[in-house]
Parts: sequence; C-alpha cells; structure tokens
Amino acid sequence: MEEDIYDILADHYDIMQDDIDPDELALRIKGLIDKYCTTGNEKKSLVDLGCGSGSVTSIMQSRCGFDCIGIDLSPKMLNMAMEKNDKVLWLCQDMTEYELLSPADVFISTTNTMDHLTDRSLFEKILSSFEKYLLPGGVFVFDVGTREYFEEVLGDNVFFEDYDDMTLLWANEYDREEGVSTSELTLFYTEDGENYKRTDGTLYERFYSEDEIREMAEGFGLEFLTGIVSEDGRREFMVLRKN
Repeated sequence: MEEDIYDILADHYDIMQDDIDPDELALRIKGLIDKYCTTGNEKKSLVDLGCGSGSVTSIMQSRCGFDCIGIDLSPKMLNMAMEKNDKVLWLCQDMTEYELLSPADVFISTTNTMDHLTDRSLFEKILSSFEKYLLPGGVFVFDVGTREYFEEVLGDNVFFEDYDDMTLLWANEYDREEGVSTSELTLFYTEDGENYKRTDGTLYERFYSEDEIREMAEGFGLEFLTGIVSEDGRREFMVLRKN
C-alpha cells in the first residue's frame, strides 16, 4: 500500500519549515499573549491547534513558561513532537473536533494552519469551541496568509524543492474570486538512498481577510484586538479575546 503524501511530508516537515525560526515565532506569540491575555493566572495553560512536529509548542513550554497541550491529527507529527518535549501533553485529535478536560488561558495556531480550513464553517467551529474551552480574558493567537502571499507568492506559480532524500514539485493555482489556493504536489522520495518512489497529492488553502475574521469573531462573542503583518508581508498575526 502506497504511503500517504502527508505522512511522507511529515518526515521532512522541519526541513521544509527552515525559513521559519521557531524561537522567534514563539517569542512573538508570547509577546502578544503577555500584552492581551487578562485571565490573571500566573502560570497559563496553552493549547496549540495543529501543532505539527511541536517545535513552537515545545518552546512555549520549556522556555516561555506555559503549561502546554499540542493537538494534531498526524501520529507521525506527534511522535516527532514527543521526541522534542515529553513534558507537553500531545493529543491526537482533529483540531476542529477536539476535547479537553478543562478550559485554557490561551489557544494558538501557527504557520498558516488556519488557512487549510477552506470551509468557513470549520473555522467558525473552532471559534465556537472557545465558549467552552477558553477562559474569560483568554486569547486566541494565530496567523493567516495575507492577500499578497496568496496572490503573488503562491499565485499561479510552479515551485521546486530538492532535499537530501526528497524532491517536491509543486504547481499552484489561485482562484482570486473564491480566495482558494490549490497546490498539486508531486513527490519523489527514497527510504534507502538508492530507490525512489513517487506519490501525488493536492493541498488546499483559503485566504481569510481581516474583515472576515473580525466578523466571524464578533459572531461568537470574541473581540478582535489586533492584526499585525509580518516583516515580509506574507503572514498576519491576529489576536482574539474572550471578554
């Protein structure tokens, strides 16, 4: 049976994210939490939705002083995460249908994870879950791709990435009217260093504007506090708070 493309990509996830400094990202998020979270708890609980291989979650626990939970649907990703930090509670759950024993001070979601929820109702499902699982005064800190990222960086472009044991070809198409980006992936990879296999897959992302997110947030009783565009213009960090 051919291995799923996402399981294969999981083995190379950290290398593919080498343009993102997890320490820098964690410190940026901590700064936003320190500024906007008003739960009053000295040691705050934090839930990372779609934590992937757990790089940021691990740093939030070990260096930033949060009591962390990481949620991801990929067992491979969570195994990698556990190797980084066994003090974090790693849960294999769908981030749109997660369950917790108690509410948390902070929720985060990074590296454009929310963009993969192309169905708006799934985005809203996460926001609605905060009625039960986010403490009053708690915040949701997340990032999404900017219009510039979707239209100019992804656009209708073709990408080529070559790694030690994997080569990725990536043809992208962006529907400006629908705001949906479709990435057709072709992956060549080796497990023994000699013989290569091929697998194909499709990845979807959706552009969410600040106005749309503000509208959704207010519909679930959340206050939109800020939207900060990254230095390269590709990502916007947003903060919502439960009042």
